[in-house]
Amino acid sequence: MRILHIVEDFSIKSGGLRTVIKNLDFFLKKMGHKSYIIASDKEKSDAIFVVKSTTKWLYSQEWKKSILTIINEQKIEVVHIHGAWLYPQYIGAKIAVENKIPMVLSLHGMFQPWLWKKGTLKKKLYFNLLSKKYFSKALVFHTITPIETETIKRFFKKSNSDEIPNLISIAEQNNKVNFTEKNILYLGRLNKTKGIDILIKAFSKIDNNKVKLQIAGGFNKYKKELEEVVESLNLKDKVIFLGEVKGEVKTKLIKNAWVMASPSFSDVIGMVNLEAASLKTPMITTYNTGLKPEWNLNGGKLINPNIQELTDALKETLSWSLEKRNAKGKLLYNYVKKVYSWDTRLKDWQLLYEKAIFNEK
Repeated sequence: MRILHIVEDFSIKSGGLRTVIKNLDFFLKKMGHKSYIIASDKEKSDAIFVVKSTTKWLYSQEWKKSILTIINEQKIEVVHIHGAWLYPQYIGAKIAVENKIPMVLSLHGMFQPWLWKKGTLKKKLYFNLLSKKYFSKALVFHTITPIETETIKRFFKKSNSDEIPNLISIAEQNNKVNFTEKNILYLGRLNKTKGIDILIKAFSKIDNNKVKLQIAGGFNKYKKELEEVVESLNLKDKVIFLGEVKGEVKTKLIKNAWVMASPSFSDVIGMVNLEAASLKTPMITTYNTGLKPEWNLNGGKLINPNIQELTDALKETLSWSLEKRNAKGKLLYNYVKKVYSWDTRLKDWQLLYEKAIFNEK
């Protein structure tokens, strides 16, 4: 198969979306398929097509030219649209429909109810006047969680959906960490949807001077709001903003965390949850991520995104002995390896693309 992925941003700034698409591209190529990516931005080492777009909507006439060139020169059989709200997705879907090329649409949680409330009028107008006409022609809607599957059915009543969760590569881990202190780690974008302010407030209720809260994520305007919360709670010596981390630094940070926490209001699995599990670090996150309830029975903790439930979860994990903490991490690792790993779910992607091509013919 020959697949073109259209995504607004493939740089580090895109967060988990980059990880998901990068892994999908890698494993498709490993299976012998031809996979191509086009985006508005990338990292230096990425071998993808780029259309530089300076407008907020990422509009550029070059998108149409570039997409059509790739489709014709590479004999693309499936166009896979990732995301919803910007020009690359719109023009990519329009081109696929007009050229009768099978289209797969992954919204990556961008239609989730909590996010839909932000800028509702603009989104409704954009959806109904522009994107719906072409998005509704997708032969397969790829969804990540049961919540997203139900959401898609409300917007696209005749949709044909396949649910495949975000996946991660799992390597054998032998974590032997001597914890001198019990750090709580948040790792991800600094964004209101992630519930970081809730995490800081819950952390303020923990009476233990040896515990620190580390917040890792690229600095932006929202950091100032979080710093104000930290200062108001007199936590300046206990909450550390680390900035963006990646590579071995990121891996070491996760391994050395006693527990990780991501109290997100809206997410689709969340790659950071799987990354924590892959390194045998216990993870507290929310039901809003769409993770299966079995997460609670396999070393992790699912809560509702509120201060009280998060406080209780943090206190419980901090009370564990080292042996119990490591046992929980190993249990979560084994669970994710079975349910959310590329080794066990790659075949589902093969079937999804085959369905799109077969339905078109």
